[in-house]
Amino acid sequence: MNYNKKIFKNKIDRKQIYFDVAKLHMKSIQSGFLTTLGLKFLALMYRCIDESDFTILIVKYNNSKLIGFVTGSLGTGSLYKKMFNHPFQLVLALFPNIFKISKIKQVFEIYNYMSGENRKNYPKAELLTICVESDFRRKGIALDLYKQLSNYFKSKSVSKFVIIVGQSLKANAFYKSQGAEIVAEIKIHQDINSNLFVQSLL
Repeated sequence: MNYNKKIFKNKIDRKQIYFDVAKLHMKSIQSGFLTTLGLKFLALMYRCIDESDFTILIVKYNNSKLIGFVTGSLGTGSLYKKMFNHPFQLVLALFPNIFKISKIKQVFEIYNYMSGENRKNYPKAELLTICVESDFRRKGIALDLYKQLSNYFKSKSVSKFVIIVGQSLKANAFYKSQGAEIVAEIKIHQDINSNLFVQSLL
């Protein structure tokens, strides 16, 4: 069982959790590429993150309302391959985008980055996504989620993890405040410059 299972105290249906997370992702990261792939794709992606033994989904609810979540990966497996374990759902989720060449190209850009030589120069573990509902920001929720993910990594004997953030995003200030250091500037997609942070857990 994944580290996060203990947080489902309010017995919210798991399928609903994945859609809640996908909706918050779309609301919080409106300009992100993954958002353009749609709600069904995101819900499936977060399901696979929750089911995999090398990734984790940590959610925070206020009663029945999702107010934040964070995901991370140990980098010891491929999330893309995991999604192929649900071929029917994957095809349905991606069908609206199959004939959009620009989106297919961006999918391959992400895959090439994840499997490329440049990625191998940095720690395998990575914070994938962190989002907090707008009405609950500046209340320590992001910090709590960040600490929970850090504790998960520590429990897996991980001493450092990577965070990739678009250079124009306010989130850069948050990661700097946690002691993460920018070690590289990268381009996953041709038109977006990102900072690559490394967070030490020592």
